[in-house]
Amino acid sequence: MSQEAFHGKWAAIQKGGVESNLEEKSIYVEKGTVPCTQRQLSLYNYFLFIQEHLQKISAQKVIELGCGRGTIGLYCKTYMGLDVTLMDNEENAIGIAREAFGSRNLDANFLVGDALKTGIPEGTYDATVSIGLAEHLDNVEELFAEQLKILHPGGVMISLNIPKKFSVQHLNFVMRMFKKCFGLYKGKIFKDYYRNTYSAQEYAVFAKNVGFTNVAVTHVCPFPIYVPIRRSTDRRIVAIRRGILALRKLFMHYPYKTNSLMAHAHFLVGYKPDMK
Repeated sequence: MSQEAFHGKWAAIQKGGVESNLEEKSIYVEKGTVPCTQRQLSLYNYFLFIQEHLQKISAQKVIELGCGRGTIGLYCKTYMGLDVTLMDNEENAIGIAREAFGSRNLDANFLVGDALKTGIPEGTYDATVSIGLAEHLDNVEELFAEQLKILHPGGVMISLNIPKKFSVQHLNFVMRMFKKCFGLYKGKIFKDYYRNTYSAQEYAVFAKNVGFTNVAVTHVCPFPIYVPIRRSTDRRIVAIRRGILALRKLFMHYPYKTNSLMAHAHFLVGYKPDMK
């Protein structure tokens, strides 16, 4: 994805006010409430996965790279009380994240910078987290190597990757095509964001090549995210999906997990070797 496209995306989100769910300024779910939009449902369930892995190592200091709205960092702060740093190379994205923290009187460190060259001292963080960052790069090994560097021994990298592949998300493209045929949608059927085509296994190899150990892949996101649709429709869809996930929870530890073919994304988890 071009820098101009990212800039336009975050600038549009800052304006807000659209009747559809095309761009949501906040996709965070306040404690004591439930997800009401498709993006909220996804990010909340992504956080549940991340939370479990952060708790395993008793993480205290976390950085969210390519933070965008800063949703995961906000979850880490409010649900877990962690020391949070948020980094993005887009000023508008950091502005949205600052506003989200500031409106709740929460503190965090905000950095405008490059995830490939953070300038952060070696061994600073217990965990690095990213949501939808690595797929926008071709030099994924360089990204993972930088994360390995800024982790202390025993620290964990948790990377949610959304490479270009066949997935359940293609149902959204079908919806857009039909809406376009009837003049109900004027945008592009496919986004112009650049995404690489590396497989989950290739991402795992990249992580191992730079030195991560105990590397594991979990395929996630069993539902397509339909955009744009009216927000009222979005909420009805999510109410149904919450019910489906409740049923899946009876049989699965993590109900947002799915198979590799239909998965819209995958989590890659790797650990920096502990030198003790």
